[in-house]
Amino acid sequence: MLFKLIFVLLFVFATAVAAVTARRAARRHGGSLNQLSHEVRGLILVRGALGLVFYSTLIAWMFWPRALAWSYLPLPIVVRWIGVALLAPALAFFAWSFHSLGANYRGGVGLYEGHPLVTTGPYRWLRHPIYSAFISIMLLVVPLSGNWLLGLSGLALVVSIAVVRIPVEESQLHERFGSAWERYRDNTSGLLPGIR
Repeated sequence: MLFKLIFVLLFVFATAVAAVTARRAARRHGGSLNQLSHEVRGLILVRGALGLVFYSTLIAWMFWPRALAWSYLPLPIVVRWIGVALLAPALAFFAWSFHSLGANYRGGVGLYEGHPLVTTGPYRWLRHPIYSAFISIMLLVVPLSGNWLLGLSGLALVVSIAVVRIPVEESQLHERFGSAWERYRDNTSGLLPGIR
């Protein structure tokens, strides 16, 4: 029960960080908070299908754990607590990434008018720190929950979003910022430090 409470608190924190940033962007740039209006075509269906698996598994894990008995991992309690401990820096990195992007956060793809090339905070080293943080968090859901289906369905969801969006985002950034983007791209990593 304690791990479920920890999960809920962490989930609420991550959701609040994203929501506050999205509201700030909507106030500054106008428009709605509807992120799907700026989504890559086709990704909405993928997000819906993988999201259905993830959120169904999450609800079952929270309220009907016996339904998922086949997907539990016999992890030692220390491994689960290590997962919890590692979530703290992952969530801090997640919040820092959102804070650094600030009102430039789109919640989908596309650049605002007057959108600057953000190169501060974790963007100094990584071009896609929000995706990196999401992937790290979902990897750590496996030891936190002790359930491989919950963790891997969440991981599949966030990886699919990153894989589809990153080429589109980078193309738009290159088109908008040209040589400044090329210099930035050539001096930073994509998702993982040291991997361009």
